[in-house]
Amino acid sequence: MRFIILIILGSLMACNSSNKREQMDSEYTISTASESEERAKSVLPHKGKEDVSNILTIELKNPQVSEESEDKEYFANEKFDWILTIESLKESYFKRDSVSKHFDNKWREKHNYSWIYCIPKGDSKWTYFSSSEDESKEYSKVALGWKLYDPLEDPPKVYDEKTLKEYKKSVSKISRKLKSEVVSENYTVEQAVSKSKELSDFVPNNNQYSIIILKAENEFEGEEIWDVMMSLGLKWGDMDLFHWNNDFEYGDDQLISVWTSTNPGYFFPEEIAAGRVQTEDLIFGFSIPRSISPEQILEVMYKATKYAQSRLGGEILNENGHQFNLEIEKTKVNKVVTDLNNNSITPGIGDALYLFQ
Repeated sequence: MRFIILIILGSLMACNSSNKREQMDSEYTISTASESEERAKSVLPHKGKEDVSNILTIELKNPQVSEESEDKEYFANEKFDWILTIESLKESYFKRDSVSKHFDNKWREKHNYSWIYCIPKGDSKWTYFSSSEDESKEYSKVALGWKLYDPLEDPPKVYDEKTLKEYKKSVSKISRKLKSEVVSENYTVEQAVSKSKELSDFVPNNNQYSIIILKAENEFEGEEIWDVMMSLGLKWGDMDLFHWNNDFEYGDDQLISVWTSTNPGYFFPEEIAAGRVQTEDLIFGFSIPRSISPEQILEVMYKATKYAQSRLGGEILNENGHQFNLEIEKTKVNKVVTDLNNNSITPGIGDALYLFQ
């Protein structure tokens, strides 16, 4: 699951860091998926009393996307990044130690931590400059890439003309020190500024989650929650949450995740087995732009929430705490999907996964 912790720690979480959380975190360690599964099985049943796993079913045709070459290259996104490329002179190459010296951490910090890419001598494909520490390496090209809108930055940076001109001037100066006069760009400074502003509206407007809350009348008991999740076929694991894991070729790591606004927001099997978990709600959710089939996933999530309600009771609410309306939520999902499609972006694939983190 990617960055769902941002949701847990956001407006849906009516809690803060507490001594209880610190105590639990000190008792348990980070583990692999298989280790987590064994850990859970050691204290709780891995199958529910019922089997309603057929609820978690969608019919999906793999989207039409270009097949990746086995010899994949790693480079910036030419649609959403500003890229400055320095090309070596004919029959000349950039030394790794020289590139490292000029584009060091101090320089990168001053220039908003651009990514550095390179084409090694004798190769034709781009890769990350940081992927090799071999100081004898030489390169025919070096490129600097800035994501023109990164939702993970706090706050995300919207680039202005003055800033990008300073960046370009600095790169041009370094290129001369590297004995190159060739600096190319995928966007002019003016185009990059315009794209940055455009993305600063587009990304936040569409970086949305579909959320359904099952609100308890009193509290849900941990062992009952566990049995419902196991009956649905959800798996406990990443981020200590319950997930419908994505076994399809495309899309986010999880199709649906379940957490709670009750502190600490996630679930420890040991605490559930000991009878120390009671929650005020269960929150079902997924990222709309990162989902391979948002409309279908919403339908399944609603059915899963209805099943949980039939077992646990409670009231089904939307993310604002009002009575949930499936048709209204469908409209929200469809609006995001339409906006993505209008910008030649397919949910759950390629550019969608790159833009929406």
